[in-house]
Amino acid sequence: MKKLAKLLSLVLALGMLGSLCAPALAEETTLEVWYALSGTSGEAFLSIVDDFNAQNPDVKVVTSYSGGYTDTATKITSALASNTTPDVLIGGQVTYTGAYGNFFAGEQATSDAEFNFDDVFEGLWEYGRYNGQICQIPYGISTNTMFYNKELAEAAGLNLEENAPKTWADFLEVCKTLKAYYSDKTDFIPFVVSDEDWLTKTQLLSCGNSVIAHNDDYSEKTAAFGSEECAKVAQWWQDMVREGVMDMTMNQNGVNVFASGNAVFFAGSSTKIIEWNETMGANLCAIEMPMFDVQAVAMGGNTISIFPAEDEARRAAAWNFVKFVTSSEENAKFAVNSGYMPIRKSAADTEEVKQAVASMPSYATAFKQLSYAYAYVNIDDYAALGTALATARQKVTADLNYDALTAMQEAAELYNEEAGL
Repeated sequence: MKKLAKLLSLVLALGMLGSLCAPALAEETTLEVWYALSGTSGEAFLSIVDDFNAQNPDVKVVTSYSGGYTDTATKITSALASNTTPDVLIGGQVTYTGAYGNFFAGEQATSDAEFNFDDVFEGLWEYGRYNGQICQIPYGISTNTMFYNKELAEAAGLNLEENAPKTWADFLEVCKTLKAYYSDKTDFIPFVVSDEDWLTKTQLLSCGNSVIAHNDDYSEKTAAFGSEECAKVAQWWQDMVREGVMDMTMNQNGVNVFASGNAVFFAGSSTKIIEWNETMGANLCAIEMPMFDVQAVAMGGNTISIFPAEDEARRAAAWNFVKFVTSSEENAKFAVNSGYMPIRKSAADTEEVKQAVASMPSYATAFKQLSYAYAYVNIDDYAALGTALATARQKVTADLNYDALTAMQEAAELYNEEAGL
């Protein structure tokens, strides 16, 4: 018995010694990630999160849908005030970071060689700048796309693949042709747009206008669209309504109007490609956005915000997560499954993206527009800008005798007043 007791004591002692010498298991780092992506875009993003969690067992990403961009703005503003921000937000604006002096994401992107800053299409970085300094990472980037229903267009004798309207004046004439052909079709309208502000900004850029003007240190950001060349934008909206080829009320339900075959043209986000390609197939096509003076479209979509935690492990994990989701392979996967554009040159060169461009004509058009997609200077009060532009459109479409230049000048004055300038 004594020998057995000694043996047991020895075994226990060795076991305790072994436990002291064994390396401690690494603690799991939990990241809180909010995302403002829904539908196919949200599904594409969550699939990438699953990939990250599978490949990084020491980090657990917990995701939370933050709602649309408006709901997300409310939620993140409250979180900033209460110091309860997530580690990462997919779908943020520069006002959530740069305006608060948070340039962490930009600093990491420019200093970490593994990220490969130069592989990102150069123009996209403008979408993530605040007062000239990078504070966000481009992610779900889309271009303002002019879709059309090929079957409906060809039935009216239009071959838009060969003879697409190049200018907004040409576009108006095409819409008049469609109106005449479908004159007996109930609830038909040649053109609808769901995001009127986005199209207006695209048109302003096409006038050679910057939308927002700023001084050297960005201390003053004023409306640039009160100038004479911008009158043609308001005039176009007025003429479209006057000719009965656009209905402002129908625009409010523009997505469904187009999807149901009651409009030939629809202006909106390239993200609709994935959804509509399943239902419309080869009938879903797109033309390059018409122009006034220069070829230009307003960049759209979302960026990535990082809110660096005090804990070094969480900060590092957050950056590694962002590097992963924006890597060439994952970015290509996200692009083709969401309808957003690839942000990396290397992603654009993958077989996945090349196949999407070859098999979906509308995606090819949206992708081509990246070469002349621009971001206007980021501001603190997007609501004020939206209100000002909406007021101009309302004036010229409700009163078809309202002077277009006056409407744009008044809109510029309204923005400057609302923004406290």
